[in-house]
Amino acid sequence: MSGKNKKRKSQKAAASSSEWEDFNPKLFQTKDQSDNYEEKRMHNRRVAPGRPLTTDAYSHFENYGFLGPFIDQEWLKVTSLNVPYYPKLVQYFYNNIVYERNANGSIHAFKSYVNGVAMRISKNVLAQVLEAPNEGKRINSYGAWNETHFTRAKQIQTVCGLDEEEDAQRRNRPTSNHLTVQARVLHHMLSYNILPKGGHRETVNYFDMELLTNLLLSEKVNLPYLIFNHMLTAAESSNRNLPYGMILTVLFEHFNVNLSEEVGLRISRQEFYTVSSLKKMGFELRNGEYVRVNNAHGGDDDDDDDDDDDDDDDDDEGDEGARDEPMAEAQSSTPPITLQRVWERMDGMYEYMGQMSTQMTGMHDYMGQMTAQMSTMQVTVNEMRDEWRSFNGRYMHPTTSDHHHASTTNEENVDEREGGDE
Repeated sequence: MSGKNKKRKSQKAAASSSEWEDFNPKLFQTKDQSDNYEEKRMHNRRVAPGRPLTTDAYSHFENYGFLGPFIDQEWLKVTSLNVPYYPKLVQYFYNNIVYERNANGSIHAFKSYVNGVAMRISKNVLAQVLEAPNEGKRINSYGAWNETHFTRAKQIQTVCGLDEEEDAQRRNRPTSNHLTVQARVLHHMLSYNILPKGGHRETVNYFDMELLTNLLLSEKVNLPYLIFNHMLTAAESSNRNLPYGMILTVLFEHFNVNLSEEVGLRISRQEFYTVSSLKKMGFELRNGEYVRVNNAHGGDDDDDDDDDDDDDDDDDEGDEGARDEPMAEAQSSTPPITLQRVWERMDGMYEYMGQMSTQMTGMHDYMGQMTAQMSTMQVTVNEMRDEWRSFNGRYMHPTTSDHHHASTTNEENVDEREGGDE
């Protein structure tokens, strides 16, 4: 191989090393995606895995009517999904989203890239993965209430169990404490599995009201559409939790993403819905039905203080008359310290510890990736060094046989050869 060819090879190796520094092709398709990952600090974004029911809780919730709306909607897979989830892959998934738009600018699908696998996500794909039909009302969280016809009065009447006269006098934004028992349990499960949100789950925004009203009145709602748009909202945000950790595991498997070398996490026992979860929400079984316990204050079953400040920024779109008159609080604003509240706090601590563990795992993975990149760069440098030594030894320091050959050649030819190599 000539000296010029070897130099070109060295330059190509150096360029390859520079590209590796720019972005890892296994993780990103473009440098912009790599830059976006750093700018949005995606490695710090928390992942919301979902919250399934235990086997006992599933039977119990079904027997007392809490799963009826999910059964009617064919959403059961989402409430029972229990698989590992992969925080780093979830972060890359949301970071690498690229939209596909219709002629009118609306997004009909999006592409993403995880572990070297390109995937195209549409509502039909989500329907297949979720085993839920891609049909029904298309409700979104942007204030454009497509195909919905429920008035504010009808919403409050349905989710709070009020008659029309009471509703007319108390038209306001209710909290979870004002919901019926069934609506409260549905709202809690929705806030974990269908439309995950950070922070306390006592807030009931306009979107929650519309969705709950449809579920309670058995109006078909399009689940793939809901999740599709919620994914886009999370991708556009810079601080929201990243939803659907366990759903994305099923999606990755659908696209044959290699998970064998990834470290998956499983939710802890405290993160499942159990029979006791109803008690922690402030309900008690009496005479064959669940009722709200006095002074229970509708416990939230968690204390998830996520820094997810923009989750409810769009709550009031189309919310006419939402603040006509303050709704009377059902209980004192300062609940007494009880054993139940202590258990709630302990559950919250367990969940917080799990989230910290997830972040530590993410940092460990990130350091591992940096180490791998440094190792690759070192290999490239070593190869370049070996090539230079070979070149230097052959042309800059000739061997004995080279000297012997040079001695039998006229002086002019020697000068010509050496000048050409330089």
